[in-house]
Amino acid sequence: LKRWHSLHVLRFGTMAKAMRASASRASGVMKKKAVRKSVKNLIRKTSLRTALVANIKAKAGRKDINFAAAPKIADKTQSTIALEERAGYPAKLSKGAVNPKDWKTYSGVKIEVDFARAPWLPDTWGQGVKKTAALTATARKAREKNGLNMKVGGGGILTTYVAPDGKSFFHKGTSQKHFLKVEGRPMTAKDCIEGKLRVAKLQAAQQVHLARAQIKDLSSGRQPEMIGTDKDETFFKILSPSERRCLPKTADLYFAVVSARRATSPEGVRDIFMVQTQLVEAGATPTWYVDKDSLHDYQSLGLKAVVGGKLTEARNKALQDARKLGKVCIQCSDDISAWEYRDGKPAKERSDEANNAAHAAARRYIISPVAAAKFITAKMRSADNPKPKLGGVYMLGSCSRVFHADPFARQHFILGDFFVVDLHSKVNFDPQMTLKEDYDFTCAHIKAHGSVMRCNRMTLNVKHYDNGGGACTNRDKKGEEEKRNIEILQKKWPGCFRSNPKRKNEVIMRWKKCQEEVPRGSARIGTMFQKC
Repeated sequence: LKRWHSLHVLRFGTMAKAMRASASRASGVMKKKAVRKSVKNLIRKTSLRTALVANIKAKAGRKDINFAAAPKIADKTQSTIALEERAGYPAKLSKGAVNPKDWKTYSGVKIEVDFARAPWLPDTWGQGVKKTAALTATARKAREKNGLNMKVGGGGILTTYVAPDGKSFFHKGTSQKHFLKVEGRPMTAKDCIEGKLRVAKLQAAQQVHLARAQIKDLSSGRQPEMIGTDKDETFFKILSPSERRCLPKTADLYFAVVSARRATSPEGVRDIFMVQTQLVEAGATPTWYVDKDSLHDYQSLGLKAVVGGKLTEARNKALQDARKLGKVCIQCSDDISAWEYRDGKPAKERSDEANNAAHAAARRYIISPVAAAKFITAKMRSADNPKPKLGGVYMLGSCSRVFHADPFARQHFILGDFFVVDLHSKVNFDPQMTLKEDYDFTCAHIKAHGSVMRCNRMTLNVKHYDNGGGACTNRDKKGEEEKRNIEILQKKWPGCFRSNPKRKNEVIMRWKKCQEEVPRGSARIGTMFQKC
């Protein structure tokens, strides 16, 4: 997270006053439009630490520093998380070690357990944050003499590394010297393995919690300690009685996560556990399909991992494994922080204003990946002929723009980040596709089975293009690989794809009936699940 620097506060504070004055003068001419600040844009992966730091600075009462208040959701969230669940808490609390709640500096200043942790820090050590004293007049003059702008004083906080004996240090070098003195040997990479793993798990859980708080938009009122998903029974009431009879059991679902080269970086491990935690929490243990070179790295994280190969190869292997087990195949990306569903009345007209109003008025459900998969499967199995075998979610993070349309689309693109393939489908991914394989897979399903099932009110909080590993590695800066795959799509499915005028190397899918009719067998297959 990029912190809000004091310079931004000073610069935009003056600008904001001018804008308010201008709006006030114009109030007699035109009505001032209320703009609601987007919570989604304020929450980031390090928001909890930002909130902790802002809190410490505020309590310090210093007049010589400026700082921006943290988003309310992050501020409320950080205060509810126990010390033991923060990344700065020792991964191993040594016998006789000073309890982190009692951490203090040599001069008696309180040290708060941090939400971050240095990657080199030994498992038995902890990391905290402490407030700093204001600069003296002499120190200020000395810095001004060296050309530093002293209109604003010091930062107000200092990251602190705490040894098991309670002694605190502010630098890696001094920490290493103390470790050598106490342990009789230098620090090594083995001393911090559990700490790194713990940080990834904790930050993953906290990121899920923040994403859920963001969905609930808890900007006021009391917030529970942790936000869970809405109950399945409540969410499934959206379905009709006949549709609920088509809900599969969790044991009949096969979850596959396609990933590659992400089990060694802190960011990648955090995302991995973000997905793993949500699936396990909902009662499902996924199988991770990874590249051969990374298999050991994924397994060392305690994951059920197998070699999948390249992208489409891994996707097809997951489909085949699910078929052998006679289970519904669900594939999802390795960086999803939340699943959401909006239930409400459609917009009265096709306009941004009407769509946004209907979207805002709809009830928001936080759902688990398992509940999402069951819901999609039930909708597919209870649908009118031709029965779909592929279902998924809306492709954008917000579904407001389609609130005037039908909540379920039958011939539209199914996003590869999260999709469900029901039993008795033999459609596979095209091995020649290295990108946009989900577009091709959607068309292949419509051709084979006559339709798909896209839930236009179900969305994901997910990363896309800038995420390292997986399909993103196949992209090149010049976009040559994107162009090659687009050419394949246009050749295989003439008339179905046109260039996206707003996004380079992107396409828009408009299904047109292929010259070849849907195979007769697909209609027969579709009737097999009429009674679920």
